[in-house]
Amino acid sequence: MGDFNQDSIRYIAITPSGAFFATLNSAPDDARAMLLQLLSTDFELLYSLELIAELADLEEVQAMGLFQQLLDRGFVSLSETPPEIKRGPLEDALPDLLMQLSDSGKALLADDQGFCLSSTGYPSEHAETLAALAADLISLQERHKKVISNDLELAGDSWGIMNAAGQSQVGFWVVHIGHQRFSLVISDMPKLNQQAFAELLSCLARRYLDY
Repeated sequence: MGDFNQDSIRYIAITPSGAFFATLNSAPDDARAMLLQLLSTDFELLYSLELIAELADLEEVQAMGLFQQLLDRGFVSLSETPPEIKRGPLEDALPDLLMQLSDSGKALLADDQGFCLSSTGYPSEHAETLAALAADLISLQERHKKVISNDLELAGDSWGIMNAAGQSQVGFWVVHIGHQRFSLVISDMPKLNQQAFAELLSCLARRYLDY
């Protein structure tokens, strides 16, 4: 349960799980819309009823109910210290953030056309091949979206190549930022529970989100 004492200073931060939910797909959803607003802000979010209502574009009572749901689900947190905001060019921030998302330091980010925006740990030719494969998987997911989402009731657009033990050798996570899609490719054990994951998606949202 969140602490909504208006006499205490609290800053809003989005958690890795909140960032994941926000970019999981592009289906209309009030919670996802608020999380995307939080991701895309480039200033410190000092908690207030007025700010929550403005972000949610709802009346205060409704907005607070929605924000409380996000708190209860662990999608956002309140802290006495503001979260760090990555500033500067996106291409400068990506390599360090990507490196933190794999236990082997191998990860890349590509757009839905197969262009590699940034990579770490891969030879350039491997990065280009994986980026092209990621674009094909986005297209494959789109063609079978109805069966996967509606008939099989499987959430998300993630794909993986597994070994015989069922462990991931390389995973492909589709990231939805508004109407744009990106693929996060991670070799070996992914570490999406790191704050670097939320920071990376926040960088993308500030750069590419179109409302």
